[in-house]
Amino acid sequence: MRAGNVRRIILTIRAAILIVIFAAPFTGIAKAEALLPTGDYAPDFSLKDIEGKEIKLSQFSQKEAVIVLFWSTWSVNSPKALKRFEGYHKKYQDRGIQVIGINVDNQTISAEDLGSINKLVKELNISFPILVDAGLKTFHSYNVIALPSTIVITKGKISYTLPGLPLVGTEEMFDYLLVLAGEQLPKKFEPKYMPPYNVVADTNIARQFIKRGMYKMAHTFLQKAINKDPKYIPPYIELAKIHERENKNKEAEEILRKAIAIDAENITAMSELGYLLAKSGMTKEAIEILNRAVKVDSYTPAYYYLAYVLAKNGQMRDALNAFDSAISLNPYDSMIYMLRAEAYENNKMPKEAASDYKRALELLLKTRY
Repeated sequence: MRAGNVRRIILTIRAAILIVIFAAPFTGIAKAEALLPTGDYAPDFSLKDIEGKEIKLSQFSQKEAVIVLFWSTWSVNSPKALKRFEGYHKKYQDRGIQVIGINVDNQTISAEDLGSINKLVKELNISFPILVDAGLKTFHSYNVIALPSTIVITKGKISYTLPGLPLVGTEEMFDYLLVLAGEQLPKKFEPKYMPPYNVVADTNIARQFIKRGMYKMAHTFLQKAINKDPKYIPPYIELAKIHERENKNKEAEEILRKAIAIDAENITAMSELGYLLAKSGMTKEAIEILNRAVKVDSYTPAYYYLAYVLAKNGQMRDALNAFDSAISLNPYDSMIYMLRAEAYENNKMPKEAASDYKRALELLLKTRY
């Protein structure tokens, strides 16, 4: 294929991507949060298990806690997570705690996929319910950004989240789960921070205004949330994104830096600040922040933002490795392919760029329509 034809294909696909993005105001491409924030009500779901039986989250409403594990057969750490939760399930299922596994192998689950899922479940002797998220609707409703990912639900609300399976973070989460099961830990356990419900409510109202393009109203509710509880970081993130889309990058930067000053290891704030700095040409600081971010947690955007700035800095080999890391965590995030396509374009690799833009468009269409 001639270079001119490839270029025309790229321009056509990019135009289509812009149409899809702007057809849904301000929903954005990258996810603003690493999973839904604690304090939010857990979205209900109804999925079939591997034997075809329909199971709903709501049927476990009488349980003390429900643990939802999103996993896949192609995720390196998913078998480890399944095995760890099987041990927990066997020991504590009689204490009012329900473990549920949700498989997200592919957008469309084939007979071959089902075979692979069943094979792994049998090999690991998993006894808790394994559901199949055909279409990935539940995956997207929980803002999953890495596999495996764990959500703990108590009294209908999200009380704990963990993207990926980081060494320290996993042990901290299981300390929390042991306390939920009524165990006494040898060390004092510090419960995870939970924001007041009215703060979460204000933030969610703001998100609804954002979706409608009503940024002034959104700003009011986000500021109310911040005033009520300055420790709750999501309103800062949303406010920064509003400023960024209004081309007020300095204001966005100030808000993100303030968020990091409050919570130095907030992976979302670090990642968004790194990306903002990268787009502003401040590559050295962006690389420093994003390198720190990828060490904190398994947050997919941190990896592809790092890849983006490494490519801008002329480190294409390192950039491609970082993009591969992002794909291994969540191959369904369209932003990975958008940014990698841009990197390929800038490095005069039009065929690779066209392929990635096409993949990004396919993913956007599947999640939007």
